[in-house]
Amino acid sequence: MFIFILYVPALVFLGLGMYGLRDVRILRRRGVRTEGRCGGTSWNANIPSVDVIYRDESEERRYVTLAAEDLGIVGDESIVRVVYDPLKPDRATTEKALKKSTWKTTEGYMVIVGLCIAVAVTALIAVAASH
Repeated sequence: MFIFILYVPALVFLGLGMYGLRDVRILRRRGVRTEGRCGGTSWNANIPSVDVIYRDESEERRYVTLAAEDLGIVGDESIVRVVYDPLKPDRATTEKALKKSTWKTTEGYMVIVGLCIAVAVTALIAVAASH
């Protein structure tokens, strides 16, 4: 039982990372592309963020808050390429964010950290068992 407890942090990181990557996989598979416009700006967790307003297939206005670095716009341009899930239109991101390599996303980083923790714990257990 004690050994399992050592793996809890790894499982937490892996679980959160995989849950976040689920949204990316869904948007890559069935996402609908549309144009959005930049709304207001805000700071979330000390990250400059921008509210993007877009319309879904039923022409209903939707809002998503995204990191400014994921917008893929230049200068004063206000049009953003948005990808949303038609089955859950509030699940949305930008085309630029979807093109990122998995390991360059926060979720991918969490999976890598979880795997590193699991390897370190396994190595420590193996060393302790050999003594």
